[in-house]
Amino acid sequence: MLLLVCEPVPAEMMDYILWGLEEEGIPAEIQNQRQGSARQLGKRAAMNSRLNVGIGLDGPAKSAVLHHRDLPDDEPLFEYGAKEFNILSLRRLGANAARLAKGDPLLLEDACDHPKRTVEPVSLQPDEIEAVVSRIVKEVLKQDDRWPK
Repeated sequence: MLLLVCEPVPAEMMDYILWGLEEEGIPAEIQNQRQGSARQLGKRAAMNSRLNVGIGLDGPAKSAVLHHRDLPDDEPLFEYGAKEFNILSLRRLGANAARLAKGDPLLLEDACDHPKRTVEPVSLQPDEIEAVVSRIVKEVLKQDDRWPK
């Protein structure tokens, strides 16, 4: 997958797009550009990509685009502005770019977003921790054929 990037783009934001691609098994090539809107960069990336799909990132404008070679220049498949320029949107953008290249169904909802979970903190004493760990180790060893039961 070809990503054309007009910097500066925060590294952590780039990571989320790359994780989305990686989760779907598609490698990425990143090329920095001096200028260009996300739409221009996305279309250029799609035209120059062997997969016919490209991502354009405009860091200063905080916008990201997923484009396909066969789409009109000004009509990317997905476009995120500053409001949507966040962790979940960018991860989904990477996953959808990979899925588009593979011909897999796209993630149109928050399907790749992890549900929010709250966990109540638990306070254990050292002897309680030892008992829990011991129990887990015994269970693991029971399931392992290499250890006598």
